[in-house]
Amino acid sequence: MDFAAADAHIHLADLLDRDPDFPERIDPSLATPWSLATPWSRWTCCAASHDEAEWYRIEALRPRLPAFVSSFGIHPQWAVWKNADFLARLAAERRIAAVGEAGFDFFGDRPERVRTAENEDSQRAVFEYQLELAERFGLPILLHLRKAMDMAFLYARRLRRLPGAVFHSYSGTSRDAESLIAKGVNAYFSFGASILNGNKRSSAACAAIPAERLLAETDAPWQAPRIRRAGNLDFCRAEDLGIVMEGIARLRGIGLEKLGELLESNFHRVFDGAMRG
Repeated sequence: MDFAAADAHIHLADLLDRDPDFPERIDPSLATPWSLATPWSRWTCCAASHDEAEWYRIEALRPRLPAFVSSFGIHPQWAVWKNADFLARLAAERRIAAVGEAGFDFFGDRPERVRTAENEDSQRAVFEYQLELAERFGLPILLHLRKAMDMAFLYARRLRRLPGAVFHSYSGTSRDAESLIAKGVNAYFSFGASILNGNKRSSAACAAIPAERLLAETDAPWQAPRIRRAGNLDFCRAEDLGIVMEGIARLRGIGLEKLGELLESNFHRVFDGAMRG
């Protein structure tokens, strides 16, 4: 048995720094085991970048990988304007499939990520700039929200104007997801290592949200699954998408081949329209 694999969020340039040989292992023609024992027949991803130099490093990988799409955004953890004009140019030229990741980070692990009025204003300014670009050019937005789920509801009226809103590493509840959809947001919810690392809320949401709203991701090289950390590997591999998919399949009681087709279909529905436009 083989299956399709679509990674909704991965950092290819950062992964290349950690794992220089990963492109040679991704090529499905090599029939390399994707996860524990299951080979895949098709692979694609949405490759995120946040800096102009990073963007060009990722573009240079295209000859070494199957076809993929890209996103570019001002990350809320570094809410600065350095790459704002470059982002606007990419959006205008239809060189990205989504704006982002963009959003809010109030996790509190660094001073600029503490929820103060000053930090919120700073993050809102760059988010609204990106939201306006997504609206103007008809692009989906890829959302990064840590301890900031309320901001999705605050901006729901504008999010529903977009062709899609992808909630990267979704940490809300299934009720939150249902509420956003009910408000008219064309929302997709992407799950990764959290469902493998004991996050009960993420697992419950992953099991319950509508199938047509489901995506999978690695966030590689970040958010390593526990199985990797136990093996003294401190980063997530591109191949770990297979492990994530196995986790989703268990939660939803679905076969891996059928799940792969579903995730691939959802991936293309949210990202491909922007590239055709």
